[in-house]
Amino acid sequence: MTLGRAGSRICASAVVLSCLGLCAGHAGAAPLNVSLSYAAGPGCPDAADFEAVVMARLGYDPFVEGAPDHVLVEVGPRANALSGRIEWRDASGGWTGDQTFPSVTADCQHLVRVMGFALAVQIQLLAKASPLPPEAPGAPAIDKPPATLPPPAASTVTQAANLSPPPAPRPRPAVAFGAGPSVGVGLSSTPVLLGRLFGALAWQHLSVELGAVVSLPSTTRRPDGAGFSQQHLLGSAAACAGVTRWDGCLLANAGEVRMAGENIDRTNSASVLLIQAGVRAGVIQPLGRRAHLGAHADGLVNLTRWTGSLDQVPVWTAPRFAAAIGLDAAVLFP
Repeated sequence: MTLGRAGSRICASAVVLSCLGLCAGHAGAAPLNVSLSYAAGPGCPDAADFEAVVMARLGYDPFVEGAPDHVLVEVGPRANALSGRIEWRDASGGWTGDQTFPSVTADCQHLVRVMGFALAVQIQLLAKASPLPPEAPGAPAIDKPPATLPPPAASTVTQAANLSPPPAPRPRPAVAFGAGPSVGVGLSSTPVLLGRLFGALAWQHLSVELGAVVSLPSTTRRPDGAGFSQQHLLGSAAACAGVTRWDGCLLANAGEVRMAGENIDRTNSASVLLIQAGVRAGVIQPLGRRAHLGAHADGLVNLTRWTGSLDQVPVWTAPRFAAAIGLDAAVLFP
């Protein structure tokens, strides 16, 4: 993602305002104190780390318990990334402004640093808008230029909220590994239990997956008890697109079906090529930042079909269509 001229000017303005506030110190405005409420998920910096970022930008500690201006800072998960929010409230608890910080990555350290920088800029703007403290009695008179009235505090907060944070770095794909069982139909004369191992590269809304699928042997029999067993050994590939917790995939399987006779006079074995193509629909339930559970349903077309025969008599022929329903568990390594 690239920033246009407007985005570059906003970021540059935020840096200039921060530098001016730090260089001016107490010359143009009294330090502003605020009270802080901070909440962030596991793996994020704590309140002390966040306060240190703000203090490093301002040059003093603005956080005082019971101060009339109150700041709420929240960082939490959003889909496969993070989202932050800064909200200002006055002494009566009324809302006076807020700013959101959507992130395209799961890098909480970076997001908290950006939010600390933005809060420091907001505090500087509010401090500049506040009137100077009264002069001590007996202090020598100093000629001062006429001052213009600052806008109301709520307007200043809104102005600070319009300053965008620095652009986030281009996200890197997360690596996921997982496994899970499923039940397939249209692969044998009876439903087949399948096991799947897979690895994936996942971006915010796209992912690609490679996997291996193996089935438990299933047996098809004639009325006299003779029959043949089948076992499926497949490689799979999928390309997926997702929105929030839902995703859809294009799916392809290729491998072989191994067959062997059972309870017949002259047993033999054979293998046939199996190629399938289809689609998958799935839903994901996150379990913290590093793991998730998923459920999926596959609709497949058997591009190659086969027939199992006993004594040169066909017993079962693979249908044109097949399907599978399964569960997965996966671990992410961003």
